Amino acid sequence: MKNILSVIVFLILTTTLSAQKKISVTARGSYEARDLTLEEVKAKAIDEAKKNAMVKAGISENVKVSDFLYTFEDDEKFKEIFQSFVSTETGAEIIVEDVKEINRDINEFGNILIEVEIQAVIFKHKSEKDPSFRFRVEGIKEFYYDTSPLKFTFKPAKEGYLKIFNVTDETAFVLYPYFDPENDFLNDEPDKLFVKNERVSFPINKNMDGYYFEIDNKEKDKEYNLLIFVYTKADIPFMEDVKVENIMKWIYEIPLDERAVEQYGIVVRR
Repeated sequence: MKNILSVIVFLILTTTLSAQKKISVTARGSYEARDLTLEEVKAKAIDEAKKNAMVKAGISENVKVSDFLYTFEDDEKFKEIFQSFVSTETGAEIIVEDVKEINRDINEFGNILIEVEIQAVIFKHKSEKDPSFRFRVEGIKEFYYDTSPLKFTFKPAKEGYLKIFNVTDETAFVLYPYFDPENDFLNDEPDKLFVKNERVSFPINKNMDGYYFEIDNKEKDKEYNLLIFVYTKADIPFMEDVKVENIMKWIYEIPLDERAVEQYGIVVRR
């Protein structure tokens, strides 16, 4: 089994089954600062471009970019990975597909100025989230050793279907329902219907005593993972290659009142 570490990107947490409206937008943004690194100034410029993209798409109220709910002692890599994904307070979500740096300069006052242009897809919601469609996860800690098993419980407020993705800076995979063609005794039931208010212990498969973390890069002594829980009213298959971009597009295409999404950040140490 692979690593299970996380930081937290802020997604709006719910959905509906009518198709979301997708809008492709090109937008620019710039940022000027003196006391930030080049990478930090560029990230701020991308945030400004996201806001401008939202405005161009007709979403002009309460635009607030929020990539993380949690911060770790060293989360710059995760900020880079998840810079493309953002939710807003407006009922829309954006995926940045390409970033081009247009200008980088230092003015006479010593301030760094960076301007970027982004190609983005914006998902406008045709419905509001369903506050009654939610779930609770308990037992996930922020820190684990690579020899420590992850165990947790899952309790939904309504019946539905669950998928759990794990994302690191180097890989992404489906943690639940787990599937391994070479070790089918470890596989989960692929289309399990979770029952309202029934607490379920994970791993569900009795052949597993927990989910174990592995740090694939031998030069690292710790790794950050993003554990993404996606709970849906309908059994919606994930058929794409397991990449961060595909995971987020799959989530965003599910209407708000048909999904609930939570993320958990975990740091794994050797």
